[in-house]
Amino acid sequence: MFRESGKTMNIELPSEESVAKAFAAARQSLGIKQIDDTLKDVVIYEMTDGMRTSTRLEGGNAYFDGGVFCLRFIHMLRILGMSSCYVNVIEAKHTRRDNYSHIFEGLKKLYPLYAEFAKEYNVRLVFLGDLEGTLEPKGYQGNFSAELKKLEAKTEKNTGFTAYFLINYSLDWAMKNEAKFASMPMLDVTVRHTKFQFPTGMMLPAAKSDFCSLIYVQQGSAGTTWSDKQIVELIALALRSKLLNSGTQYLKTYEEGERDAIRSKRENELFMIHQQLGPQKPGEAVYNGNGHNWKRAILAGPAGPEIYEF
Repeated sequence: MFRESGKTMNIELPSEESVAKAFAAARQSLGIKQIDDTLKDVVIYEMTDGMRTSTRLEGGNAYFDGGVFCLRFIHMLRILGMSSCYVNVIEAKHTRRDNYSHIFEGLKKLYPLYAEFAKEYNVRLVFLGDLEGTLEPKGYQGNFSAELKKLEAKTEKNTGFTAYFLINYSLDWAMKNEAKFASMPMLDVTVRHTKFQFPTGMMLPAAKSDFCSLIYVQQGSAGTTWSDKQIVELIALALRSKLLNSGTQYLKTYEEGERDAIRSKRENELFMIHQQLGPQKPGEAVYNGNGHNWKRAILAGPAGPEIYEF
């Protein structure tokens, strides 16, 4: 069903060579010279958003498009040698939203796509959330929760990559079921689209997220608005966020002179980086060099914010 650099169901998956090349270029632009296996295996929580506002797609098609973005994102993480990620899908509160039927329709349409992708690329799919009840909107028939459980069981022995999807999820549910998270990886970076905030209901338990940094992406996670190169650059920015913030929280010990240097940059110099990763400045054209709208991401280290357009 899938083939690299091919198209299936109007979905194009990039080759390993093109992803590796784009990642190397992004690392060079960001000053990330060398990475060992530990740094390369950054665990990202892709917090999707913007399905109703980022494109002109309507209804379930918009949410299907968001799911395609996530599939491409996972595919590239896998190519780069990373082992797992988290993705939000449905918060428990979403089931009460007036357009929940659109979310559900998009999710149902994505099911066979992800099932085939998992089979083709040896990917394990894990669903986190309350799946004991029904996910169907009012007036719909079926038992989609049971279908998700079957898909999880079918992929449980896959070893190529693990994607954890939060479906009908809430922090309350997670705290009552914290044992389920025991063998899951620690979170390094949350990538949050369109909203510069972190909703409590979508947080992972503290044991998995205490040392997590945050990236705000101004644009929504719609597949049709992101090029492969831009997704790779977003992954590289997540790696930079991990490197900047590793060891800076809770148990930090300051070396001699380090506090003064940080204080000077943060308090006096008002440290900030503003950089373009693409071939043009955003003001020069509506689209960047690969035909997609420019994206903007904001991250921060101990000294201050870093803003990137790409």
